[in-house]
Amino acid sequence: MVSERGMKDERDLSELIEIIPDAALVVNKDGKIVLVNRLATTLFGYEHADLHGASLDILLPENIRSHHQNHVAHFFDTEQNRPMGRGFRFLGVRKNGDSFHVDIMLSHVRVKHEPYAIAFIRDATQFKQTEEKIRRELESERKQALTDYLTGLANRRAFYQELDDDIAELRAGLHTFTVALIDLDDFKLINDTYGHDEGDRALQTIANAIKDACRGSDFVARIGGDEFATIHPSASLSDAETILQRVRERVLLVTEQHGWQVSLSIGICHCGTYSDNCTVDQILRVADQAMYIGKRRGKNRINSGLLPN
Repeated sequence: MVSERGMKDERDLSELIEIIPDAALVVNKDGKIVLVNRLATTLFGYEHADLHGASLDILLPENIRSHHQNHVAHFFDTEQNRPMGRGFRFLGVRKNGDSFHVDIMLSHVRVKHEPYAIAFIRDATQFKQTEEKIRRELESERKQALTDYLTGLANRRAFYQELDDDIAELRAGLHTFTVALIDLDDFKLINDTYGHDEGDRALQTIANAIKDACRGSDFVARIGGDEFATIHPSASLSDAETILQRVRERVLLVTEQHGWQVSLSIGICHCGTYSDNCTVDQILRVADQAMYIGKRRGKNRINSGLLPN
């Protein structure tokens, strides 16, 4: 027989969850809904009679039900409350089958010496949409910060980050790589002869030609006005020379088609084994020196250099 005190506790709890400003329900340790307020029935699209006595599973996607049962058992075992903001967030399911994001706050309560959980539920759809919008905006800003505005290639900052990563992988013994610096010979003549708009078009066209001639795994960046750089992972010096010869030929083809008197001077530094000299500055210094040696020998050349031991 239910005591008068127990009935009063249950009435008080029922009245309490009805006046709070959130959807709420009370669940026993078997996962059965024993009390539910009007806001909860409205939120999930059920009638009160549909939820009272039903399993909590009907409000959850099928793929998380077994996992959620473990959460319920752990909650009753530990008797640790979960305040809003530090509770759970997962998908709820309405009666019509629509899923939506919810935030759950959990509190322990005892009625007639039996443990129950009060779940306060908020529709987190708008919050989730705002969160996703912020994530997309941050990702867009991050991408823009690493992208050259004119050519769409990676910029100097992105190139330095990529080269740092490749050096770390070389140190770990994962793969070798080759770096090339590419300078456009006599590019200033385009700007002086045809104007800067034509110069920009030339840079965009040449950038596309360089990227198209490289492998899909190669990293291509514009690191200065008329300077480009490439990283060729797992490429031997011979492999890189073959790739860069293809780059040179492709660029010469498109510049001739447009009447631009431009060629490429390319300096290469191959990184086959790790040493203390495998630093960003040292690698770029070797490639830069190799490039200028080629320029002094008549431009339009591919020249390689070696890291000091």
